[in-house]
Amino acid sequence: MAQRSPHFPTEASSLSAAQTAGTNSGSSLWGRRRSRRRSPLILILLLLFWSVILGLGLAQASTPGAIGTVDVVPQNQQLGQQIYLENCATCHIGLPPAIMPSQTWQALIQDSQHYGTAITPIQDPYRLVTWNYLRTFSRPAQENESIPFRISQSRYFKALHPKVEFSTPINLNSCVACHPGAPRFDYRSLSAEWEDAP
Repeated sequence: MAQRSPHFPTEASSLSAAQTAGTNSGSSLWGRRRSRRRSPLILILLLLFWSVILGLGLAQASTPGAIGTVDVVPQNQQLGQQIYLENCATCHIGLPPAIMPSQTWQALIQDSQHYGTAITPIQDPYRLVTWNYLRTFSRPAQENESIPFRISQSRYFKALHPKVEFSTPINLNSCVACHPGAPRFDYRSLSAEWEDAP
């Protein structure tokens, strides 16, 4: 019988070594395959999470607030707008501040005779908060310009309505004819007649 040399493996030991190597390489291959299978799953979950967050952000950014004003009112001006509407839009529709010059608004919120009606003017500090809102969203009149107190006299009103021909005298109630949401301070909504007008 031939003796086995300790340096040369036999067929059985070679097969056993190959099986062990195959098992080890198979398990490491299996481990790689498993991690590869997890990678797309993790990627899909991350994309889904990112899409949901992005969608929520866009939904919040595009959702109109309760008040559809012409200008977006930042958080620090919303109290002034609220005080303005509580004091000025309870007897008549509230006008966007851009309709009249800043000087008109300044006089109106301090005057106790409001177009022939005795009212209690807004008191400080509420008046200051309201004035800050009105001043921010209106423009000052030019130096030699007379200060208008009727919307029909305001060049700002005329500039905001360049192609509109008014058949009747302009008053606060005539705003609703074209802006049906005006009683809710929504001047973005237009009547069907003006919805697609140039």
